[in-house]
Amino acid sequence: MKLYTELAEYYFDIEKSGRKFDEEIYFLDDLFKKHKIRSVIDMGCGTGEHVKALQSRGYEIVGIDSSDKMVNVAKKRFPHCKFDIGFMQGYQASHHYDGIVFLFGTFNYLITDEEIKSALKLLQQNLKPSGLAIFEIWNAEPIRKIKRKPITNVATLKSGQIQIKRHRGFRLTRSDQATVVDVNYVYNLDARELKDKHTMRVFFWNEIKAKLEDFKFEILNVYGNYKMDKFKSNGGRILIVAKKKA
Repeated sequence: MKLYTELAEYYFDIEKSGRKFDEEIYFLDDLFKKHKIRSVIDMGCGTGEHVKALQSRGYEIVGIDSSDKMVNVAKKRFPHCKFDIGFMQGYQASHHYDGIVFLFGTFNYLITDEEIKSALKLLQQNLKPSGLAIFEIWNAEPIRKIKRKPITNVATLKSGQIQIKRHRGFRLTRSDQATVVDVNYVYNLDARELKDKHTMRVFFWNEIKAKLEDFKFEILNVYGNYKMDKFKSNGGRILIVAKKKA
């Protein structure tokens, strides 16, 4: 996926146009304080912005990403923060953590049931008893209804001296026992064009809820966004706060 390799140095500038970063940090900080969370893994940390922001608030935090290019950018940008290369379904932490977060659809890159089971098993192993897990997951409901969306321009932005135009569309490719979608991107960087495809599994609320409960997680809350608005079945996002059962 070129966003995480060839475009790694531009990643945060590309993504921040569609995110509310300060709102996300406030949400996490508020939850962590409420549940007495002090140590955190950011799984799928990208170029490290959440790691830096949470570390500056006093949390012991490590950022994990499967892309060595993304981790290298993160280390260069934030040399006093801790980052490591690892996969959701294969990362074994050196000690147990109070909380683990999967932000911005990170969990949706797990396609097969086997991958999901491996990731949740390791999540259990890496968390302390009563530890917190937070998932930002893309919802299958609207994608099943729409099925296909043509590629259109979704953002025009600047990264340093480079102008970047981002175009996005998607196509439902599987809808039997799992809902799988190809998200297609075209990036124009001045005179250069890059095409990129992300294959993702999206989930219905009851589907992801059952998977978490199978691995002994208690669902504490489910939201539709970082403002803690109520989750709606036709919304694009499922924001889950779960606790490992002691």
